[in-house]
Amino acid sequence: MKVLREGPTRITKATIDTAWRRRSADQRIVIGDSECRGLALVVNATGLTWRFDYKPRGIDAGTGKRFASRSITIGNPADHSPDDARQAANAHKGLAKAGGDPAAVRKARIASDAARRSRTVDRLVHAYIKDVPKRPRLRGSGIISPGHASEEISHVKAAVLAMGCGAKPIADIGAPDLRKLLRADPHHPNAARHRFGAISRFFDWCRDDGLVQANPCSMVAKSRRPKAPASRAEYLETDELARLWKLAETAMGLDDVHRDLIRFLIVVPCRRSEATHLEWPHVDLEDGIWAQPGHMTKNRDPHRLHLHPLALDILRGRHETAGKPKKGLVFPSPRAGKAIDTFTKIKAALAKADPGLTGWRFHDARRSFASTLGEAGIPEAVADAVLNHRQAATRGGVLGVYQRSSRWPEQVKAMELWGRLLVAEIGGKEASGAEIVVFAQNRA
Repeated sequence: MKVLREGPTRITKATIDTAWRRRSADQRIVIGDSECRGLALVVNATGLTWRFDYKPRGIDAGTGKRFASRSITIGNPADHSPDDARQAANAHKGLAKAGGDPAAVRKARIASDAARRSRTVDRLVHAYIKDVPKRPRLRGSGIISPGHASEEISHVKAAVLAMGCGAKPIADIGAPDLRKLLRADPHHPNAARHRFGAISRFFDWCRDDGLVQANPCSMVAKSRRPKAPASRAEYLETDELARLWKLAETAMGLDDVHRDLIRFLIVVPCRRSEATHLEWPHVDLEDGIWAQPGHMTKNRDPHRLHLHPLALDILRGRHETAGKPKKGLVFPSPRAGKAIDTFTKIKAALAKADPGLTGWRFHDARRSFASTLGEAGIPEAVADAVLNHRQAATRGGVLGVYQRSSRWPEQVKAMELWGRLLVAEIGGKEASGAEIVVFAQNRA
């Protein structure tokens, strides 16, 4: 291609119009501007551009000579008038005189902007999902459990969905996005609190990797952050537990496995997730012991529970029905065969069968166990041991460090008493005083 160099001349709108009419496919016209040294109008067959040529200051250490001339485009006459082009060129000239390199600065900015646009929330959440299972536990040593990792990922995804920011660059997330999250679900404060905490940990991860300067959640005033709901104090009386036991038989839409799971949660004071993930190798039906591995408990400590006859009847019935398996879930979902997670539907079926029994949760049965046996004189330390409460007042602090006894014989008696109380209530009889072992309180 032939290059015609003209000028320098004071470039005006008339100069631009004349040059545009002279354009041709086989040549390029470069017209230097007399008012700004280095600025030129470049005329190609398909367009016009402003170009600024400059020499970076300093000596190239490799050659011992001055750096070669460089060029940077400023725009075109459609968006930059001659005066605008001169102003931009003078800004670049000032940067070059100060030792900078305008072309290198622009290239770095373009790369930075491209990287920023590519670092969308969705892409980083995808990377975070892979990293979450490797994250250390907040308390103690080791990494978080698979269940905890799955729950954390679920909360992060829910938070991103509530903010509607999946396609947004992570660096652009700010107060307006977080306000959407805080206002997303006002009727479920606990869910909002979990989502806010999870997305905050995600932003901490992004900050540690240099993807954001600061965690935007830290800029939300504590008074505006979701508050934890007050701890539930409600528990079900034994007669209400007996009603639930009977409802499990009559409620429409429940399979046998749902009925057995409901009743198991009534008679054994375990957590819901522990029951749904119970496997046959963990159960000794002969000795009546449920040995929970550490990875299945909330505090990650191995735990064992004595199974009274009512609990054993449920498990033996399931074992017989399932063909006496040696492995697998005790309470598999009827269709998928995985751990049951349809508790909303299960509760809805029970509520439809007895609308008068409302406001309860399966976890309330654990409080029922502790409260009922507390009234019967069971020491709190024994109830805490059965419930596997490491952080309770009777198991924490210095006492928890030095007192390592599980008080197993007393746990067995407590569970046997709990079973007898439930059998009596379900059968509509008063428990015989001779059958109830009342524990004397420990004395200092």
